[in-house]
Amino acid sequence: MTRLQTTSTRDALVTELRRRILSAELAPGTALTEVGLADEYGVARPTVRSALQDLSGLRLVRYGEARSPTVPALTEADARDLLFVREPLELAAVTEIVTRRLPTPEAARRLDELAALPAGASWAERVSAHTRFHQALVDAAGSPRLTRMYPPLQDEMQLCLAQLQPAYPDPAALAAEHRVLLDAVNSGDPERARRTMRAHLVAAVEAFAQVT
Repeated sequence: MTRLQTTSTRDALVTELRRRILSAELAPGTALTEVGLADEYGVARPTVRSALQDLSGLRLVRYGEARSPTVPALTEADARDLLFVREPLELAAVTEIVTRRLPTPEAARRLDELAALPAGASWAERVSAHTRFHQALVDAAGSPRLTRMYPPLQDEMQLCLAQLQPAYPDPAALAAEHRVLLDAVNSGDPERARRTMRAHLVAAVEAFAQVT
């Protein structure tokens, strides 16, 4: 039986299932039954039901016509729609950073954390570090409203990246491509920063199309 290491069983279950979904340990399309999860973790079914509802709010669990909720299997259309929403936000952020010559120390620190992950780090750890970098880059623009608008996208971004794992056989590749992005943002050239950011986002969608 898997043991949960926190005082709140429901919150611990949310955290554990989120980790397993974002690491692709629970593959897209996997049914998440209340009975099965209650038996696996030794918790009551109402606790499982509440945890699944929380995960549904994060778009990490999908309720459909099936009796049990499932791990979402994002499609290319989902990835393109996510790009449609992300692109204006992140292009606005990098444009503001470059034109106002704003510093990006937190983004640099988050990138260093991503690069420093050991070869044996889980994909979920890499996904989480990747998301912290992008959030730090958005935060560097200094817009409180932009900072508030971005986080609701993060779980679906991470779910998308979880399905992208086959596109990154080299664990260091994820950090390397984000180093190119940060260098462009810090170049002082607004057009280069926007071009690199857009290419970065489009490349992720194209890679997603190849692996799904």
